[in-house]
Amino acid sequence: NIVVQIDRYGGAFSGDGDWSDARRYLVTQDNDLSTISSPIVQSLGEVDTGDPQTLVDFVTWAIQNYPARKYALVMSDHGGGWTGGFSDMSASSYSDLSIPEIVSSIEQIRQNTGIDKFELIVFDACLMGQIEVFGSLYPYSNYMVASEEVIPGYGWSYAAWLGQLAQNPVMD
Repeated sequence: NIVVQIDRYGGAFSGDGDWSDARRYLVTQDNDLSTISSPIVQSLGEVDTGDPQTLVDFVTWAIQNYPARKYALVMSDHGGGWTGGFSDMSASSYSDLSIPEIVSSIEQIRQNTGIDKFELIVFDACLMGQIEVFGSLYPYSNYMVASEEVIPGYGWSYAAWLGQLAQNPVMD
């Protein structure tokens, strides 16, 4: 199962309808890259994605509602390397997650769910492939993937590797 939480802010993007709340989706396979056809599992209203509790709430919810043998955590947004990133432009005051806040969030997620480690932690964000980031998070995952460079504004090409995973869900 692939579940995502997307929080858009007003005026940032009007594709696929002009919505600006936070939504949780159960991702289903299709070939339309311009429309989200996956079902909305929850609509949350506005949340502050720069608040560590928002990360804790989502990942805890995902693990409790979609149990698995292995878990991957993918964080996608603006990154700033050792300074963190993952900002919320619609919060009453600008907020983002520092690396220590991400670490403490993962610690809380582990306490809430009982998982030992994530199989994979991924940052689909600029500049997150730094030794300071990996050093802070290595106790919490078996593998990490991040870029030392800037990421295109539209992020990674998920359709390519998720299509392969859908064809062979038991792949290493």
